[in-house]
Amino acid sequence: MRVRARMRKYVKSARNPWTAGYKEYKKKVLCDILADQKMLERFLVGQALPAEYGFRVDERVVEYPWVLSRLQPAERYLLDAGSALNFQHILDVPVLQSRTIVIYNLAPEGVVKRSNISYIYGDMRNSILRTECFDEIVCISTLEHVGMNNSSLYSKDSRFNEFRPDDYQCVVSEFKRLLKPGGRLFITVPYGRYENHGWLQQFDDKMIRTVVEVFEGSNSDVAYFRYHADGWQIADAGQCADCCYFDIHKSNYEPDYAAAARAVACLEMVK
Repeated sequence: MRVRARMRKYVKSARNPWTAGYKEYKKKVLCDILADQKMLERFLVGQALPAEYGFRVDERVVEYPWVLSRLQPAERYLLDAGSALNFQHILDVPVLQSRTIVIYNLAPEGVVKRSNISYIYGDMRNSILRTECFDEIVCISTLEHVGMNNSSLYSKDSRFNEFRPDDYQCVVSEFKRLLKPGGRLFITVPYGRYENHGWLQQFDDKMIRTVVEVFEGSNSDVAYFRYHADGWQIADAGQCADCCYFDIHKSNYEPDYAAAARAVACLEMVK
């Protein structure tokens, strides 16, 4: 009841990101989107999004449906690099229930106890996993944290207070090693002008091209989404090139009330 009350209060308010009720509201929005096959089809074919889509909600509202729309029901081995899928309401999506999922994260967090899910904790730059063991790898808003200061939010280990901004390339190479021939890699990152926020870096066009070059797959595709004051919309690289990241840890709200990234790049690559 308290959850519903917080969400109702949030909806009736100005709906400022990260205020009381935001997380509950975002969860409800995502559940509705991921249950809507017509909406997922929009993401799959690159169709324009409805007016006010994801108004004042962070980039997960485009990242999750973009990735999950591309997965077909199948008994496959999937690696979740960064633990973005590790929420019950996400793992409840039917397309994930038929998969054997390994969730690989830097440090322990909440566990969803299901027979098709395993957890490994460690550094993705040098994993303990065997070569060519996954059909699919999903890396949602994680690559931007690799080699950055992860000791403030994601780990208590001071060793991960780093400044190694090129190490994302090591992880991309590791992904290629772990994928079976013909396997698919899905990566999403904040996109726009290059920015280093200490705990993450925002990717620019050069870095996206580097990801594609390092992976050196048989096929690659990039989709872009941009946040406007009235919500998210499909875009192209040029329309997103000057976007800045809103860091809630450092700044007060800005006029568009962006919750975090103002643009994201979503990559699908085939080994």
